[in-house]
Amino acid sequence: MLFNPKERSLAVAQLRDHGLIDVVIVMILLYLATIVPGFPVVPLGIVTGICFGPFWGTLINTFSIGLGNIAAINFIGYLKNDLQKAYKNNRFTAHFKHAKNPLMSLIIGYSIPIIPSYLVSMEANKDETKYNKRIIFMTALLGPFPISLVYALGGNAIFKADWQHLVILVIIIAIFLFFANKLLKKMVKDEL
Repeated sequence: MLFNPKERSLAVAQLRDHGLIDVVIVMILLYLATIVPGFPVVPLGIVTGICFGPFWGTLINTFSIGLGNIAAINFIGYLKNDLQKAYKNNRFTAHFKHAKNPLMSLIIGYSIPIIPSYLVSMEANKDETKYNKRIIFMTALLGPFPISLVYALGGNAIFKADWQHLVILVIIIAIFLFFANKLLKKMVKDEL
């Protein structure tokens, strides 16, 4: 039905017909996948884009992954000493230590799926000594937006095969990073 052009719109409508319970289940799965180290969030994020479309898929992914990041930051606080010893020579943690803009590096760290989010959360937990929790939690919520957008648009592109989304995606991510940097600088300035 999905590959038949005459029935394609019906197939897409049926695939995207979800209620509140479906949204909650997907959000819980994304939240748990974010907290558990090594659990792949990518397939869940793409399926969210397929099932809920680019707008709702991005919101669901960003909110769920962001809350998972916040929970991971808090959880890592209990294991901080052991984790810091285990990962003190890790190349990603070394980058975070020497970053000129540590808050922006947290956002970028949460945005890149190759960097394990628990390492970013460990660095965010360390940065709580420099910045207050509100600022650190803001990085945990803002960081997933670019990759959530990629997941949702990627899932949606499976249906549409439209490459214009890629150009729009790059523009949106560039604008997002610009304003996220401005917001974080303002928040830090307001703290001083």
